[in-house]
Amino acid sequence: KYDIEAVPDGTGEPSGPQWKSMLQKLLVSRFGLKFHQDKKVLPVYLLTVARGGEKMSLDTSNPNGLPGLFFHGLGKLGVRNATMHDFTGLMQSAVLDRPVLDKTGLEGKYDFELDWTPDESQFVNMGVHVPPPSADATKAEANQPPDLYTAIKEQIGLQLQATKAPADVMVIDHVDHPSQN
Repeated sequence: KYDIEAVPDGTGEPSGPQWKSMLQKLLVSRFGLKFHQDKKVLPVYLLTVARGGEKMSLDTSNPNGLPGLFFHGLGKLGVRNATMHDFTGLMQSAVLDRPVLDKTGLEGKYDFELDWTPDESQFVNMGVHVPPPSADATKAEANQPPDLYTAIKEQIGLQLQATKAPADVMVIDHVDHPSQN
């Protein structure tokens, strides 16, 4: 493990892609990282539009504004001014255990709420352990939100399907111990 202290070379708060670019440059310069992008068939989730169409609100209020994707607890997600790429990126990094590919074909930015009951396979990337349902859970099930797959279909009109498909991967060709300051 390494602690990294770095100063951005620009002014203002860097965006997500700018942070990634800066970190990539730092790894190349300090660790001698050499890599290339490739495609590999992997287990993935495909996000598509469900039969009946999407049920989200198109957000035209601030086309250049930053997206807002905020968890209000496990299984409670508020999304504002976000693309489907933003949404799939969050689902991949925080909730699900494999890449999530946007195959919706939807352009623009959307607002929506998503409310589901997580299972023990979700939120592992965030270091959260969702306990399995207890024996008494059947009494409370009538008042609980649906599972993630049902919630995505019913609440926002999309569909999440587990399959195998080509996905972008980074192949590390070379890396060294870090150089000194």
